[in-house]
Amino acid sequence: MKEYHVPVLLSECIEALDLQDGKIFVDATFGGGGHSKKILESGKDIKLFAFDQDPDSIEQSKILQNKYPEKFVMIKENFANIRTGLALERIKKIDGILFDLGVSSHQINDPSRGFSFRGDGYLNMRMDQDSLLTAADVVNTYSFEELTKIFREYGEEKEAARIARNIILERSKKEIKTTLQLSTIIENCIISHKSIKAKARIFQALRIYINKEMDVLQTALNDSIKILNLGGRIAVISYHSLEDRIVKNLFKYEEKSCICPPEFPKCVCDKVSTLKILTRKPIIPTLQEIENNPRSRSAKLRIARRRKVL
Repeated sequence: MKEYHVPVLLSECIEALDLQDGKIFVDATFGGGGHSKKILESGKDIKLFAFDQDPDSIEQSKILQNKYPEKFVMIKENFANIRTGLALERIKKIDGILFDLGVSSHQINDPSRGFSFRGDGYLNMRMDQDSLLTAADVVNTYSFEELTKIFREYGEEKEAARIARNIILERSKKEIKTTLQLSTIIENCIISHKSIKAKARIFQALRIYINKEMDVLQTALNDSIKILNLGGRIAVISYHSLEDRIVKNLFKYEEKSCICPPEFPKCVCDKVSTLKILTRKPIIPTLQEIENNPRSRSAKLRIARRRKVL
């Protein structure tokens, strides 16, 4: 299988899923297929369902479909539709699910996808090429207030207002169509030694907004917990603080058996603990992995186990 994406925390993810014969697992973010490939190569008699909406990933998955026709099923869906996608395959419960929330190396390296400020291509940024809204639409039509909010909320960029103002100024002269145009605008209004991080944050913010990543993630995590069998594992790799915060807070909430205010004399909330957190601190890549794959440096893996039936 052609390796066009280097899977992050690979051995740690396989261990986290606790693969066992006769069980059903899900790779919620197939991407380049690295994690799915390793799962299928484990020698375990399992069934693996993978999700992705990217045409390149769907094409890449055919290699595994041909090699493991009885064990592997690819579902062309956003992972927000995990329950529906599995239901159509007559699967109601699963034993483990993996989320790798990063953009694949292939997507970043392909200028036509518009995810990276390091190349030059159309300001696309759509994970699903059938969706209508592109990053170019946003930077060319959204108001100053809307752009500022997107950059602050999804990029945590302190200079959001300045960058938004410069985008509006430049688009009044010429339509902003490419990643290089946007990159240059950011570079021209941010102090040089801070411009690279600013570019990364603005491109991240646009990608998250275009693909509704935070809303989709919240939905997918909630649904995944509901369909996990008792003892089933959920493992999530995140790459920035917004994602990690959602995962960490959800895991903490689901582990609690009571959410009543502390001043209440007894519990009246009927909250049920559904998860046992297995990673009090997230697992991070080793120095050797970071050296071999610099894009892994911000990865954090959190793992939890299902412990109650809803």
